[in-house]
Amino acid sequence: MENISKKRIIQCFLFAGFSIFLFLVGLTVIPCFDGGCALMFLSIFLFFSSLAVAGLIFYPMSRAFDAVVTDANLLAHWTYDPAWYDRILKREYEEHKERNAALLVIIDGMFLLFALFFILFVPEGGVETGFVLLGIAAFMFVVAKITPGFFRDRKAKMPAEAWISTKGLIYEGAVYPYSGFLYGFTGVSYQEGDEPALLFRFYQITGAKIYDPFTITVPVPKGEEKKAREIPAQLGY
Repeated sequence: MENISKKRIIQCFLFAGFSIFLFLVGLTVIPCFDGGCALMFLSIFLFFSSLAVAGLIFYPMSRAFDAVVTDANLLAHWTYDPAWYDRILKREYEEHKERNAALLVIIDGMFLLFALFFILFVPEGGVETGFVLLGIAAFMFVVAKITPGFFRDRKAKMPAEAWISTKGLIYEGAVYPYSGFLYGFTGVSYQEGDEPALLFRFYQITGAKIYDPFTITVPVPKGEEKKAREIPAQLGY
């Protein structure tokens, strides 16, 4: 399996190189008060941002990826049957559509009510405001309809594999270390059912004392249920 994070590091360095080019343009081609100084300031910001992203995010992820795939005590490595995995993707696609439809009813319903209010009861500028709100509602409707298919097609191109180690998780080509910059791991549990799964729970820090939890659902292939039930205890949960 390819370590995608290494590509991201190279892309960050290329972008940092492009930032140096922008800095030189601002320094030698464009006069300072005609935008040259602003371009130099922006290029410095982009340069250090690129290095920070490479060093704080993608480099640790790349190391974690290598640590998982070379772990001598790998807990599980599952390669999914294409037909079975396709059924999983279809189920997730339908669930995604249902979630989007529920949110769309609430959010677009509010936009429609506000749009009607402005069109009917606000004499100056109300019609224009109402049509803007209707346009936003239409845009959100289109986005809600196309995103499930976009994510389904994107996941279908990912490796249908799962690597589970004491050092991290790799699922569909993405690596999830158990500790990292601005995020952490809170546990794993086994979910019973017709299609059992392991639920890996993480959180991402999105602001001061704001923790955004998310879950990675790893399907358990047929015949691997016993091994999967043991994994939470092996990880200390």
